[in-house]
Formats: sequence, C-alpha cells, structure tokens
Amino acid sequence: MTEISVVIPTKDRVQNLRKTLPIFLAQPEVAEVVIVIDGCSDGTLDYVKQAAADDKRIRYVDNVVNKGLPYSRNRGIELVTGDYVFTGEDDLEVTDNFFATLLAHLRDTDADIISGRNVFRAERESVADAIARTGRIKGPSVNRRTITLHTAIDIPDDQKQPLLPAPMLGRTDVFRKVRYDDQYRGSAYREESDFQLSAWEMGCKLVYCPHAITFNVQVENDRGGVHATWGFKRATWTVRNNWRFLRKHKELIAREFDTGNLYVHIAKFAVYLVAVDVVLPKLVAVKRKVFPNPWFSEV
Repeated sequence: MTEISVVIPTKDRVQNLRKTLPIFLAQPEVAEVVIVIDGCSDGTLDYVKQAAADDKRIRYVDNVVNKGLPYSRNRGIELVTGDYVFTGEDDLEVTDNFFATLLAHLRDTDADIISGRNVFRAERESVADAIARTGRIKGPSVNRRTITLHTAIDIPDDQKQPLLPAPMLGRTDVFRKVRYDDQYRGSAYREESDFQLSAWEMGCKLVYCPHAITFNVQVENDRGGVHATWGFKRATWTVRNNWRFLRKHKELIAREFDTGNLYVHIAKFAVYLVAVDVVLPKLVAVKRKVFPNPWFSEV
C-alpha cells in the first residue's frame, strides 16, 4: 500500500487538533502524522506527547518559539518517511475514501501535486449545507485577474491549473525540491500560492480534483494559528506578503494572469484589504454599541 505522511503545523489550537488527528489516523493510506508544534502555550505539547505515546504513527517536533507556517511545513516535510506528503491542517476534516480517491486521480492525471475540493464550513453549518452552498459557485476555478481561486468550486472533472487549495498531496521528493518560502510571516498570506507557482515554474503539473473533499471548520472568534495576528497588524502582514509574492513571480504572473499594471494591482489590493479587515469591523463594532439589536443578546 502507498504510504502517506500527513504534516500538520499547529499553534495554540489544541481543541481543533483533538478533533482532526483521529480523522487522519482513521484513513488506511496514512502511515504517519507528523505534527509541528509552532510555539504553543495552550497545552498542545502535552496532548501530542500523550497521543504519540498511545499511537506510534504520531510523530512530533517542537519549534519551541513561533517560526511561522511555511517554516513549520518545511520542517515537517523533512521528517516524513512516507512516499507521499499531504499538507494537513489542524482544523481540516477529510471525507471517507479521501486519500484513496486523491491518489487514484493523481495517477490517472499524471499530476505531480493534486488537491481536492476544499470547503470552508462554518462551525454551526452542516456538511450537507456547506456542500450545497459551495456547489452553487459559478465562474472559472481560478480568477486570473486577482490571482485567487474558488477552493470549493464543483467542476465536472479534474483540471490542470496553476493555483490549488492549500491541502495538497504529492510525492515527498517534489515537496522537498520545491519547499515553502519561510519569509511569508504573520498572516502567512500567499505561502501556498507561492509554493504552487514555484512548482509550476519548475515544470510540475498541478491538478484540481473535485471528487475528493476536505472541510476547513471556521471556529468563531478563532485566535490560534495565523488568526493570532489580526486587525491592522494582520492587514500589514498580508499586504507585505502579497507584495513579496507578486514581485517574486512577476514574469510567470505576466504570462499566466491578467492583473494589468502590477503596482496598480498592489495598491488596489492594499486599499481593499484595509477597508475589509480593519475599517469595516470597527464600523460594525460601533454600530452594535450605538444601535444594539433588540432581538438578540450576546452571552
């Protein structure tokens, strides 16, 4: 049987990890789960130590201090022993037969890296509702004007494309060759897009597979992982990371995407982000304080 190593970086999200880890271990293709503890202070290390003592398929390494998501991914990938790597996350759920399906389609399409349909599901939203909601998404999978993609779009069949959802499967040697750029810090925005375009530039074939589904569970008031940085600080890191990404891959972006003038694109992105991530939440908070909703009370 093909052996898959799942790499899960985690920071201060032990409650998520408790739910996610057993799901991965229940998949027959998973030979090991390598957890990279990225400067946690919420009891994650104690939990993982006990879990590893109970199940030898669990391995872990502790960064001691926060090194960031890309650094942690690379460190986990260097430690794996499986033929294939899957870039897991501590809030990710996989469906039954997920790895069997993804492996089969990776071989059928001769892909170097493949990713399934990645649905972001609200904490109180059912699986069926999340699938139905994202099934109504229209348009191309990749938006070549904004260099973004619909991670959960339901298309008829596998499709080669330059950008994929972040949970990816590929041969271990491919991941070790491409590597994540650990200069994407703070919000870690663009770290997976950077990896994918770097792989594309190296001649790797990237495939989106709608037949295998994962779910990212969006927890209310999440302040763990990359969500530990928020507000203006988060927006600053996001703008900085986007600037690095666009400059690093400007030649490929000019060929494969339709961004127009790069500097105008960067400026529009910065203005939009500050408006959505900084100004709008403050306005909403003021509105709630001045005009409280008489129908609902917050506990």
